[in-house]
Amino acid sequence: MGQIDRAYPSLRAHLFGMLGLFAALFLGLTVYLYVTSRSLFAEALQLELSGDLEWMASTIHDRPELLSDPVLGDSLCKAVSRFKGFRVTLIDSSGRVLADSHVPRTEVAALENHATRPEVRMAMAKGWGNAWRYSHTLSRGMLYVAYRIPDHQSYLRMAAGPVTLNSFQMATLKVFVLFLALFLAASFAVTWWISRKISSPLLKLTGEGDGTPDPDKPPRWEAEFREAEVLNEAFQGYVGQVRTLGHEVEKQRDKLVAVLNQLEEGILILSPEGTVVAANPSSLRLLGAGSESGDATAWIGRPLRALLPGNPVVPWVEAAQSPERTPLMHVDKGPEAPFDLLCHLAPLDAGTADGPSNPSRREYLLTLLDVTEFRHLDRVKSEFVANASHELKTPLSSIKGYAEALMEGALDNPKVREPFVGKIHSNALRLERLVQDLLSLSHLEANPTPKETEPLPLRGYVNAAANLHRHAMEGAGVRLENHVGEETRVVMEPRDLELILNNLVGNAVKYNKPGGKVKVWTESGDSLKLFVKDTGIGIPQEMLPRIFERFYRAGASRATKEGTGLGLAIVKHAANKYGMTVLAESEIGEGSRFIIGIPAALVDGPK
Repeated sequence: MGQIDRAYPSLRAHLFGMLGLFAALFLGLTVYLYVTSRSLFAEALQLELSGDLEWMASTIHDRPELLSDPVLGDSLCKAVSRFKGFRVTLIDSSGRVLADSHVPRTEVAALENHATRPEVRMAMAKGWGNAWRYSHTLSRGMLYVAYRIPDHQSYLRMAAGPVTLNSFQMATLKVFVLFLALFLAASFAVTWWISRKISSPLLKLTGEGDGTPDPDKPPRWEAEFREAEVLNEAFQGYVGQVRTLGHEVEKQRDKLVAVLNQLEEGILILSPEGTVVAANPSSLRLLGAGSESGDATAWIGRPLRALLPGNPVVPWVEAAQSPERTPLMHVDKGPEAPFDLLCHLAPLDAGTADGPSNPSRREYLLTLLDVTEFRHLDRVKSEFVANASHELKTPLSSIKGYAEALMEGALDNPKVREPFVGKIHSNALRLERLVQDLLSLSHLEANPTPKETEPLPLRGYVNAAANLHRHAMEGAGVRLENHVGEETRVVMEPRDLELILNNLVGNAVKYNKPGGKVKVWTESGDSLKLFVKDTGIGIPQEMLPRIFERFYRAGASRATKEGTGLGLAIVKHAANKYGMTVLAESEIGEGSRFIIGIPAALVDGPK
């Protein structure tokens, strides 16, 4: 290799230059943080004091006697001060101190008027005030924050000293100095070691002239520290080709990796011994060994049996070459499998250009498909059919039993005949309601989007729902209060609005207490909210998430009430049809409240 005339900075010079730059930046950052830590800490401290003042103000707002009774006010200030460690002062509208956590109550009257304090003056003008200043009472600098109590024209003030700030600054400074020293020492050693390890072998190998090392001539890294010259000349002819090829390979690889990582299906490539060759994140999630964002590369090179002990997929995969193994396998959801999976295992390659591949060295592609939702829908369908059959069977059995009794002679007995006929009639009505609810639910599911909508008077439909349940209301002494505005209209199909209101009002009457009340009203905001509140038996909190399921009856006290168990499911489906939200709130013994969130686009007229 000929003599190189151009001079390049050495690798060691580059490394030490970068080290010096990082050290300077780190030192500057340390100085900056130390200088600005007071303002940063003060801002955080001011936010904490402001939050505490708002809490105290809300307490005083709920208990005005804390202002009128000096003893209560003094106790409040001292209790908060003991808990938070701050000085707390209560000041009236004229600036007179009513209580102070750091001054005995008997000496509070002797304190000078605080109306001239800068933080109090600012609070008088703006509601909030703060100031850093010297406290003659405590003989040290303090941060003061004052807050005007709404509706009382009195003021709360909190103060914190600099002790915590000084400790914070010193601890921060010590940590940064120690870290900087360790960083410089470690970086210097690593830099020196890297430069020796990289530069020396390369320059000794290339040498000078014909490329044969000269034992009498010292290596260039020792003489000139310009090893980059040799490397640049040796590889500059290949850089362009390698860079182009590398970019193309990286592009194709990144594209393939991105596609695999975005797949919802799990993909694993396994060696003949059952070792993971490649895997995407979804495979970890589906097999219960990680989340969607998990690092699938941690699986590569590890046996599948060690990664998934006890998983039913493992023995099926290990029998890949057995003629009795089926290509498909279904894994039921359980302790070792968080999803219902449909698994497919197939050889990755069928052969090569030179001939068929060796079956004993063939890799396999394992595909995992999550069928949990499909299985869930299938179970829901089965449960629905079973529940519907059960709900139909109960009144049918009653009708059959009473009818048989009448046919066997009870028909001639007036005392028995009339109650039996009444029971048959009530069960027939129950069957009719169940069939109607099933038809309504089926209609909603078959028509998920609104069609023939029109502006409907909300108040009138509430009254219509009340009239529908008038007999039940009069029997239980329940009264309904309709506070919905006369002009409020919602754009819906009449049938859907009737379903929502009839079921909500019907439930509010059915599960109310004797002599109870049902209240219906609306509130406006970003959307119109319709409230239906009763004073009934309430719903247990743990059952609230399930009350909109078909045939679900929340609690034994509600299960004893006659009903189909489909009302709230109908309400949910009808509301979802229009993009409405349905929320239930309840307390046992206090009643329940249902809230329908109606989008503004569906509201016509005043809200």
